[in-house]
Amino acid sequence: MLTAVIRADGPASALAATFSVLIPAVADGFLGHAVVVDAAGSAEIEGLADATGASYLRAGGAEGWHLGAAQARRDWLLLLDSGDVPQPHWAQAVERHLMLASDIPALIPLRGVAGSLRERAAISFGARRLRAGLVLPKALVLAGRLGSAPRRLAVRRERAGG
Repeated sequence: MLTAVIRADGPASALAATFSVLIPAVADGFLGHAVVVDAAGSAEIEGLADATGASYLRAGGAEGWHLGAAQARRDWLLLLDSGDVPQPHWAQAVERHLMLASDIPALIPLRGVAGSLRERAAISFGARRLRAGLVLPKALVLAGRLGSAPRRLAVRRERAGG
């Protein structure tokens, strides 16, 4: 159903933390593919992507989302940064959103007041650019921006230390 596009710009341990919550969704058939976009070209990141069966690309910045989307095998994407750890039951929340409001992008917001407020302000008042935590159609990622503000899901995501 989904492809995860993960920008890896930190240590391999942060990417491993992200994969640790994605692998059960693969086993459940909800997540069908992952693309790791590595800004630094780390052999360790490439090895971890290979070990998990994820596609690996080397690219940095906003270009990473676009190139990752181009490699995605599914029509809906989950954008994450390495170290993003969605809370338990994230897949069920996303699946429910896709069943009830599949025409609206969704956001798995950051946990915590400061991060959540920054994220909300950036989406509400700033340019509707791509960001980690979004669940959206591949076509919107390829276009480079959201058409409308995403619906915030009830589950959160945390940042794992690297």
